[in-house]
Amino acid sequence: MNKHDQRYFFRRVALIALLLTSGLTCPVAVARNDFKARAGARMKGFVERDKFSGSVLIARGGKVLFEKGYGLANRELGVANTPLTKFRIASLTKQFTAAAILILQEQGRLKVSDPVSRYVADLPPEWRGITVHQLLTHTSGLPEYTSPPEVEKSLNLTGASPEQLLSLVKQQPLIFAPGTKLVYCNTGYLLLGMIIEKASGSDYASFLRQSILTPLRMNDSGYDVRSNILPGRASGYWVKNGKPENAGYVDASIPFAAGGLYSTVRDLYRWNEALAKGRLLSADSRRRMFTVYPEAAGYGAHYGYGVVIGEKFGQPLYYHGGGISGFASAIQRYPESDICVVVLSNEGAIKSWDVATSLAGLLLDKSTSLNRP
Repeated sequence: MNKHDQRYFFRRVALIALLLTSGLTCPVAVARNDFKARAGARMKGFVERDKFSGSVLIARGGKVLFEKGYGLANRELGVANTPLTKFRIASLTKQFTAAAILILQEQGRLKVSDPVSRYVADLPPEWRGITVHQLLTHTSGLPEYTSPPEVEKSLNLTGASPEQLLSLVKQQPLIFAPGTKLVYCNTGYLLLGMIIEKASGSDYASFLRQSILTPLRMNDSGYDVRSNILPGRASGYWVKNGKPENAGYVDASIPFAAGGLYSTVRDLYRWNEALAKGRLLSADSRRRMFTVYPEAAGYGAHYGYGVVIGEKFGQPLYYHGGGISGFASAIQRYPESDICVVVLSNEGAIKSWDVATSLAGLLLDKSTSLNRP
């Protein structure tokens, strides 16, 4: 190689090195950074227009593309929300309750075809033939235990046992014949919590900790006992007369297995990955959880076991939302695109579902009516 060729060769090497270090040859990294900027701009719109307060996380293909906290976890102390802030997740709890039932079935301690009366005593005669499957899919026909006025007037503050809560509606008739249609019902998941305790010999919170949260390293999630000192816990707020106020208190024993957990966006992403990649449940259990049951159709979707099965942006969507005094939550998984979006808020009026849908649409390059900044 003569001197001219050597100079040409080394210039080529230097140019390639420059391109590599500048990132110009890494379109994936560039695309990821571009989405981060676009997601930030989209969230800025939700913060400025809707006063979003909470945390969000978006991931694809096992990679977190965007996560950030907005607003204040505690307005009195000026503590900011972060991806590690712990929020009450309300009805997202139902996914964990359903998974706990499936784990107990894998262990041979129950069957989803079992009648509820095998595990819970002193039920009205017309309740006794209702199956665990019907509780899981909201096809039981049970009356709603959260409706009686005693719940809001006193029990939200004092707490109550599952048996006390059931006594509020035991005298009411079924609203339809079990297994004939879908009507969303927290009473079914209250009973599922009782079944978990009976079949496992452990209290609900401990069984979830031992069988789900600890194995998945969901160290920032658990049953929300208000008396416990919980670092990073968000306070819940709502807006009245145009001003934010502390939301009313709801003891965790009232939502119980239907909505009593807290978590973070990062832990819920771990949960999503465990379900998607088969790290917790057997293949048969996952099939049961995500099956479209014909009798469990309504609201433009189907209800599996603790999960709503629908379609969005032309592809399947598994999701659930939750709302409890001062908190709103949503998790969405698009299995074909391997996308997960988690939105947790500590301002009750926030439509976390809308935020999640808008972010998913942004990642999929699909326009929605929520895209305005």
